Amino acid sequence: MSSSSPALSELVREYQSTQLEHKRTTEQLRKAAIHDIGDLCDTATTSLSAQLTRVLDNQREIESLSRDCALLVQQHTRSTTKWTKLVDQFSGALKELGDVQNWAQVIERDMLDVAATLEVVHASLNPADTTESPQPQLHTSRSTSNL
Repeated sequence: MSSSSPALSELVREYQSTQLEHKRTTEQLRKAAIHDIGDLCDTATTSLSAQLTRVLDNQREIESLSRDCALLVQQHTRSTTKWTKLVDQFSGALKELGDVQNWAQVIERDMLDVAATLEVVHASLNPADTTESPQPQLHTSRSTSNL
């Protein structure tokens, strides 16, 4: 067994040497994997950070535009309210103008009736003037006024 002893010792040394080399390789691979994972995490973090920065910038821009839009809507609402009031006032003024025109037409017809009646009365009181002036016409068609 003594001849097998050196061979066994040689096998143990080879095994230990292989194990040591295997441990070194495993350690190097582990360190490389840890380094690569760190690089991957750094790259992912940088990329996500850049994307998050863009998202936050976009959010701020959207909020700013939203506030601007809300202000413009308020201004438009106020402007529309003013225009509506002006149109209502203008409409009322036109209605009043139509009422005044109708009133003037009614007064004109009444005055023509009064003038015709006076001419008839004058003609009946002064029969000599009837040959010179034409027969007056009474305006009997009256429109109803909105007054």
